[in-house]
Amino acid sequence: IAAAGGIEVLVSLARDGNEGQKEIAAAALRNLAYSDDNKAAIVAGGGIELFVAMARDGAERQKENAAGTLANLAINDENSVAIAAAGGIEVLISLARDGTERQKELAAGALSNMIEVASGTHEGVVEAGGVAVLSSLTQEASASDDCKLAAAIALVYLASSCPDLAADDTCLSLLLSRLDQPEEDGWRRDSINALLALATSSSACAEQWHRVGGVAALQALARETAEEGVERQAERCDEALVSLGVRRVRRRTAA
Repeated sequence: IAAAGGIEVLVSLARDGNEGQKEIAAAALRNLAYSDDNKAAIVAGGGIELFVAMARDGAERQKENAAGTLANLAINDENSVAIAAAGGIEVLISLARDGTERQKELAAGALSNMIEVASGTHEGVVEAGGVAVLSSLTQEASASDDCKLAAAIALVYLASSCPDLAADDTCLSLLLSRLDQPEEDGWRRDSINALLALATSSSACAEQWHRVGGVAALQALARETAEEGVERQAERCDEALVSLGVRRVRRRTAA
């Protein structure tokens, strides 16, 4: 599709087509945006500004597809900064607060990706009231598990870079719960990375980590990754434990 010039055609249709065409074109671009090369082509065609506007002003399914496309584009740090510059933070926070359940999930995912890869977006999220909205999603009964996890990951990354913010027990518990589950769509990996970022930051509270079982979980993860030969991950766990005032995990040595 991309090689045949389809991305340019779809961006044009998402911008200038009728309502149904806009919805379908946005859905197609959302799927195409998983590819790095396609991301670049979508951005070059003005896709960021287009989908920020669609997430704000479009019909319900258009907003959903626009938020999903922005979430995929936001995995790139330059794209995340560009989304913020186009007013996307405010639009996504509004959608995460007032949208449908699916819109909330995709908007939370977009914000989580932006916060994870681009620290320059953190201040904007905080100033736009994102902390309260994301915190609410982690405890919202009707929110999907993916929505809660995305919101929790976003909050943990924010806390790791903003000394005045603290990740609450709910956030930590949500992410820690993924460590005992098999990998699924990257959630376990993303949870681990967010937890390690927080544990090694100045915002980490050792008493809280002990209280929610985080220290024991990191110790178990350090052993697991060492035994699997994933040395860098094991080292990161050890660094996190030291940061929390806990001794490094003693490794087994070969006889």
